[in-house]
Amino acid sequence: MEQSIKPSTEENFLYYAIKYKNAIIAALVLLLSLGVGSFFWVRHQKTNELDAALKLSQIAPLLDVGAYDAAINGKGNVAGLKKIADEYAGKFTGTPSGNMANLLLANAYYSSKEYEKALNIFKTVSMENNDLAAAALAGAGDCLFNKNQFAEAAESYQEASKKADNSALKSQYLANAAKSFQQSKQLAKASELYKKIIADYPGSTGAAVAQRSLWQISGNL
Repeated sequence: MEQSIKPSTEENFLYYAIKYKNAIIAALVLLLSLGVGSFFWVRHQKTNELDAALKLSQIAPLLDVGAYDAAINGKGNVAGLKKIADEYAGKFTGTPSGNMANLLLANAYYSSKEYEKALNIFKTVSMENNDLAAAALAGAGDCLFNKNQFAEAAESYQEASKKADNSALKSQYLANAAKSFQQSKQLAKASELYKKIIADYPGSTGAAVAQRSLWQISGNL
């Protein structure tokens, strides 16, 4: 019987390299393209962030004096929040300053009592920071509350409380949710939530608000 000779590792490698050379070349080209693409994408995003941050800094003085229309639509050579958000905000392609512009745009509409516009923008806000993301959810809750949609407002506030990292914000958002239940005459739900705030966040502003509100509704339960 002849003894079979096993090919060496080098021979195996050469065999597969020849047999699958087209696939290997295609894979290498793809990896190279992705690497180059990622490099240019990162550089492009950095440039966009610098542009967005510069434009956003020019809006701050308008917000400080309550010039919301000018802040939203721009003034002279200063681009407004709407334009900045349109160009630089987005869940996947947005920059931090662009996404912040979107949040400030929603706040500006809210401050102008344009609750429907504000609500629509708050729903599109994308923030990596949990407290800022929670602020958008709470902003949506504020809009719904002012539109007398109290059940939806309570839900949005509760989502904001779950999202937030800061305990003071968590308690405040829950207090707003309880207030929404109270406003819609769901006093049992409001009372339960007020008690939870007092128990879970003692000493917080939210707990103080909850205690006062609980005294107010205690006679009606």
